[in-house]
Amino acid sequence: MQSVQRVLRGADLESDTLFTLCGIDLQAVSPGTTRIISPKEVMHHVVQLNEHQQAKLIRLSARIEGMADQLGQQVLNDLCLNPTENPYDNALHLLACDEKNFRKAEEIRYVEFHRYQSRMWEGFYLTEPVPLDIGVDLSGFEQRLRDFFNQNKLVCRRQSRKRCNDDDEILEVLQFIIYREGLPTSFEVLDEEGKDVVVEIIHPAREYAVTYEPQTGIIELYADTKDLREQLKTAFCESVLKQTVDPTKIKLRKVNLELFRDKPDFSNAFELRHGIQEVIVKEVELQIRPHNGIKIIKATPRKSFQYDAYNSWLEAGDLLPFDDQTFNLRAVTLAFRCDETEHLPEETILVRLKGPNHCSLRDQNLRERYINHDMLVKMGVFLPEDKDEA
Repeated sequence: MQSVQRVLRGADLESDTLFTLCGIDLQAVSPGTTRIISPKEVMHHVVQLNEHQQAKLIRLSARIEGMADQLGQQVLNDLCLNPTENPYDNALHLLACDEKNFRKAEEIRYVEFHRYQSRMWEGFYLTEPVPLDIGVDLSGFEQRLRDFFNQNKLVCRRQSRKRCNDDDEILEVLQFIIYREGLPTSFEVLDEEGKDVVVEIIHPAREYAVTYEPQTGIIELYADTKDLREQLKTAFCESVLKQTVDPTKIKLRKVNLELFRDKPDFSNAFELRHGIQEVIVKEVELQIRPHNGIKIIKATPRKSFQYDAYNSWLEAGDLLPFDDQTFNLRAVTLAFRCDETEHLPEETILVRLKGPNHCSLRDQNLRERYINHDMLVKMGVFLPEDKDEA
């Protein structure tokens, strides 16, 4: 019941909507409206409702809570749904007025919430991106999954949306959410006449996802077991992308962002190879407590590799290290200056690091592999207990 209590405390104008959506007579909860009595008094009436009504309130409140958090509100904002300042009202109002869009927002949040969480997520990239349209024929993909699950009850929903990459470029994301019938569960409900208690059996849907970026060739899989993710990858690559060569796995390693609270000295931490000349901290992204605002500190423009992000911070009159009572470190961007070699071009490689385990650099050439698997480890950026895979 804690989720119900949090929604009632958080909602303002839309608190009555919670009960309306559950089909509960408001007169059974409060005299006319929930807004004329305190949430504590409302909860006193709620605990006197029957178990079926309480279960509906709990299930709906859990959904509202998800869409009321920071990530859920960002999704609503990205969908241009004109949210207000009250996140609980935003979620309740959308569900009441446009259930289809609410479900779409839930599916996007599901993907973004589990992104880079290794327990649910695996990422891969193709050597050469394959063009794909959201209207692609999914019949072969769906049949492969029906055969794997050994059941016909399966739904695949699709949508196209936009997402920023690590360089703040807008990329198209094709998202495919798969639902299949889960194990049965039962609960007691009142019959239609309200004169008896009957047992109702439902089969909750299990949810999985595949996303694909046509511009980059990145495939992301969301499922609770490795075997399921492997089946999703194989079926999607072979049936949708028509690819028989296995894509390259995106490796996750734990990032030590705390290293960057003060200006680090990497001068003796590694050996420069493959044309790499130096590395600086180009950008630091801070989350400000207690109100969670965002502050981004950038190296001085047009002074490449002369003034890093820390110089900019100190020139503004601020102090180092970043006070851990005031700031959370959200992300750090490193810049590697590289000269031309016999096989590699002159370039600047930007590497964006985000906690707990995301590094934007992929292993596309010898230089990138060296940075990823040698330099960043010796610099202390990747935590030592993390074992890099061969």
